[in-house]
Amino acid sequence: MSDSVHRRVIRYHYPGGTPKAGRVIDCGASDAHIDVLAALRRDGVDLERFNARVYDDGLEGWRLLNMGSDDVAREGCWSTVNDMRRCECSLEERRVERGAEAGSSASLVDVPPPGEQGGFFGIGIFQGKSAQNLGTLWRSAYQLGASFAFIIGTRFKRETSDTPKTWREIPCYDYETWDDFAQHSPFGAVWVAVEMGGTPLEEFEHPPNCVYILGSEDNGLNTTILRACRHHVALPVQGDRLPSYNVAVSGAMLMYDREAKRRTKLLASEMHETSINRRDGVDSIKRSGTRATR
Repeated sequence: MSDSVHRRVIRYHYPGGTPKAGRVIDCGASDAHIDVLAALRRDGVDLERFNARVYDDGLEGWRLLNMGSDDVAREGCWSTVNDMRRCECSLEERRVERGAEAGSSASLVDVPPPGEQGGFFGIGIFQGKSAQNLGTLWRSAYQLGASFAFIIGTRFKRETSDTPKTWREIPCYDYETWDDFAQHSPFGAVWVAVEMGGTPLEEFEHPPNCVYILGSEDNGLNTTILRACRHHVALPVQGDRLPSYNVAVSGAMLMYDREAKRRTKLLASEMHETSINRRDGVDSIKRSGTRATR
């Protein structure tokens, strides 16, 4: 092999991941043009769902790759590392407007019907260390209307404290890594991080379709994951007390807040509907079904 020919690799990571924990595509020894987008697609990346950016040394920043573009072959996108040429890629989820069709991509998670929720949501723990907390959260998720629960990179034996057998009602997905979760989380569902320092829960408006991500019992969520999430919400605390809750309790509080706000909106809508159909001077005299008293 001549000195001008190098082994070329593409390293990429999903939103919330880091380059060092990314995946590597070995393109072999070549000085020819490498179609990075085609290589990503062959490696299983859904380019209909994710945009790809490459780090361009010439621009000193991350540049968006457009479908059908071949400018990634520019040498500024390839850096020399240990006698090989490496292209760094970062994936970002495309924004999906509410009401857009999700399509029939094979990477979508088949969530249960949302029923009367007006949307769907899932909730799970990143690198949880307690099977009991998962079982409790899973049970609460079913009671409070979740479509599914999940765990990412668990540190415990696969068992739960779920005595009502919630697994018969809603599924719990098991993702081995963060990248696995990012690749297969429901299409169009907004990621919501639950961690200290975010928007106060009482001020937060829950997205119709979303996935709530809770941190582990001891480490919480790291900065990279917080940046990858569309929203960051924090639970309330009284005074100067430490805003730290058991992870299953945190999930229950969050889901209860979502359900309470949903019911409040539904009640307000029903009251508005009643008021606009009201006949002044008739319906306002007495309630239907009651007898007038002297």
